[in-house]
Amino acid sequence: ESSKEKQFRVLQDKQQDSAVTVRRNGIEVRIQSVDVMVGDVVLLDLGSKVPADGLLVHGNDLKVDESSLTGEADSVSKTIEHDPFVLSGCTVVEGDCSMLVTAVGEDSVWGKIMVELDDERDETPLQGKLTMLRGHWAGGDDGGAVCFLAQIAVWFVNNGRKTCFLADTVGGKLVPTPVEDCRLGYPGLDDEKKCLEQGRVWLSHYENFSLVRLQDIVGFFIDSVTIIVVAVPEGLPLAVTIALAYSVKKMQADQNLVRVMAACETMGGVTSICSDKTGTLTENLMTVVDGFLGGQAFDGVMPKADQLAESVKRALVDGIALNSKACIGADAGTGRPEIIGNRTEGALVLLLRGIGADWRACRDAATVHKVYAFNSVRKTMASPRAVLNYMNARGEVERFPEELRKRVLQYITKMASRALRTITMASIDLPSPEKLSPDAPPSEGLTLIGVFGIQDPVRKEVPAAVRRCQKAGITVRMVTGDNVITAKSIAREAGIFTSGKAMEGGEFRALDPQAQRRVLPGVQVLARASPLDKLVLVQRLKEMGEVVAVTGDGTNDAPALKEADVGLSMGIAGTAVAQEASDMVILDDNFSSIVKSVMWGRSVYDNIRKFLQFQLTVNVVALTVCTLGAILGFGTPLKPVQLLWVNLIMDTLGALALATEAPTADLLDREPYGRHEALVNGHMWRNILFQSVYQLAVQVFLLIQGSEFLTDCTWNHKTGNACVPLKPNGQGKNLEGNYRDTVIYNAFVWCQIFNEINARKLYNEKNVFKGLLTNSIFITIILVSCVVQFFSVQYWCEVFKTTPLDVDDWCFCLCIGAFSLFLGLFQRFLPPANWLVDWIDRAQGRDDGAVAPQPSAGRGVHDL
Repeated sequence: ESSKEKQFRVLQDKQQDSAVTVRRNGIEVRIQSVDVMVGDVVLLDLGSKVPADGLLVHGNDLKVDESSLTGEADSVSKTIEHDPFVLSGCTVVEGDCSMLVTAVGEDSVWGKIMVELDDERDETPLQGKLTMLRGHWAGGDDGGAVCFLAQIAVWFVNNGRKTCFLADTVGGKLVPTPVEDCRLGYPGLDDEKKCLEQGRVWLSHYENFSLVRLQDIVGFFIDSVTIIVVAVPEGLPLAVTIALAYSVKKMQADQNLVRVMAACETMGGVTSICSDKTGTLTENLMTVVDGFLGGQAFDGVMPKADQLAESVKRALVDGIALNSKACIGADAGTGRPEIIGNRTEGALVLLLRGIGADWRACRDAATVHKVYAFNSVRKTMASPRAVLNYMNARGEVERFPEELRKRVLQYITKMASRALRTITMASIDLPSPEKLSPDAPPSEGLTLIGVFGIQDPVRKEVPAAVRRCQKAGITVRMVTGDNVITAKSIAREAGIFTSGKAMEGGEFRALDPQAQRRVLPGVQVLARASPLDKLVLVQRLKEMGEVVAVTGDGTNDAPALKEADVGLSMGIAGTAVAQEASDMVILDDNFSSIVKSVMWGRSVYDNIRKFLQFQLTVNVVALTVCTLGAILGFGTPLKPVQLLWVNLIMDTLGALALATEAPTADLLDREPYGRHEALVNGHMWRNILFQSVYQLAVQVFLLIQGSEFLTDCTWNHKTGNACVPLKPNGQGKNLEGNYRDTVIYNAFVWCQIFNEINARKLYNEKNVFKGLLTNSIFITIILVSCVVQFFSVQYWCEVFKTTPLDVDDWCFCLCIGAFSLFLGLFQRFLPPANWLVDWIDRAQGRDDGAVAPQPSAGRGVHDL
């Protein structure tokens, strides 16, 4: 997480670290934006980002894009007389100016919003479930205590029971403390007559007490502590961290920079995505997508250069290049085209670039005598009715017939109904510039060149990505500042607006909270939405139990990004404030990347569940076997070092193996987990119970009947390869270790190794080997576990308290472990143990009507 935060800071520094020109002491100097001080006069021109708050000193047709603060897409005109305040974080889209800096850093509008973005975050759904699981899985402490007390009780009872001691003699005389003979495993130890006949001593431990016996209590304590270590799922945080860290690293390749690791998993449980329009669903690049040119309609297919007559092409180039100031640049990070200046004019210039026209040369070569500015009242530079002629496909000027005029007007209406911004281009030949009116453009005798429909087009991959989300059970809503007609058109094209409802922010705002919750299930589009509307939308959805993800790129989006379960900011168009408030940065500003993050999130959640399914089985069996062994007087068959190795298998290695499973496309074919679904579901409990019962049956049988059932056929210098039965205490040929307990330990570990393969699948998947060969980490860990287990039994006996096993018993242990795979296939035909989930929920005081976590208090929209 620290590494990703550093990468995020690098990204943020690149966006903020820009040079600006300031006037100090009458001298213009170039400094970094972070070095601007109150009292500086900053010089801004087209495309400049405002580094601080200030007052306009001088301006030429200044227009500023304040969408990052207000959410409004239209640029704002600034004059000294009307609205002279220039705010930090905005961008100059037209004209130039000089401004006096009045506030910087935390005192500026941008800085105040940054201060409000504290680091406190709500507990994620997974964190809440893990906290609850840790609180209720306290069996390790109880099991350790029971084991310790049981061994103490058995120890006191055994000390009072008389048994056979081997007389310890020094110089032919009996010493006061004979050596206990029961450890040697001779038969007849409980028979006083046989004991005495063999020249041994019949005493109780109290009669033959030695302080050395107190070492047993230390051993009992070590056994109990080991059981607690094994039983408590302390490896769970490690598994979660590994799963998140691995996925976070891989997600960056899918254009997702995760700032908060927990957000990676939360995306998997998202039930509702509230998405911006501009830049996320659309390309954030105004483009001519339809129109009428040279007497022909485009019908959505833009003409190529060789399809246009030379005179039509010449008129098109002159009409666009000379009637616009916009330029086309390239984004330094992505290389994508970037409009500098008015976005509508930029769309027309992009059209010229698409047909290979040199618009710069045309603009540079022309002499401009008069410019008539756009009139916001007339919404035009000339009257449409002034168009008398039109240019046909051959480039010839003809009279504009009324029938064709009606068809063109109908085409304009059709484009407007699709929420396209329409603009008509016409020309007129004048004898001399002196005859031009100083106030109004020519209004008679115009010749129509073309009509263009302009739109920020929906990204090609967005409709498929939206359908993928809907198939995955995720509701996608579009929240935008555009009017409802435009919003519905874009949402329909993206596949978001189907049979639902579109509302305006004002209408939604007027409802009381209960009414808002009532209408929200059907709302797919929220148009004319303010930052407060977006924040309230997130709060209401969370109150309804939804897990909410929100996208945002503007400073005004910060409160909603912070309030959401997952805040998704844009890496290209996103402001520093939005990125600071978010949990994840979408590096390519693309909605399809959000879908990939959902898939990774579900993979993380599934991988954590796989590890839990594996670990709980180990915990149940290890805890029960050790406790039963202590109660029944056998001692703990699994020794501390062995349990620590098992703990390593199921915690570190198990977490690494199961937490690095790669996501698959079928993860998006099921419903999201949501906020209240149990972390350990019915399918998992079925698998855990089945495997636990099987392993327990085997372990208890070996513990009680192992001494009679097993034989030691290992090589020995005294007996060779001859098979000998085990002694009553489980010892074989090697008196330094316990043969029965070694078989128990070996069978137990192999059951875990094979069950780890079972744990790769959570539900009713029959083929647990599917995709196994693609996970090199899993295969490596399984192989390492097998090798270490073999050496721990055969060669590292002194460390692991084992004794070598013969070939037959090795095959026996391997068969016991491998049978877990066949049992795993069988159990998948059985129904899930939902009854156990319901019982646990009732025991915890939860039900389906559990109240969703309330939104955080104190998070409002900064008052600009």
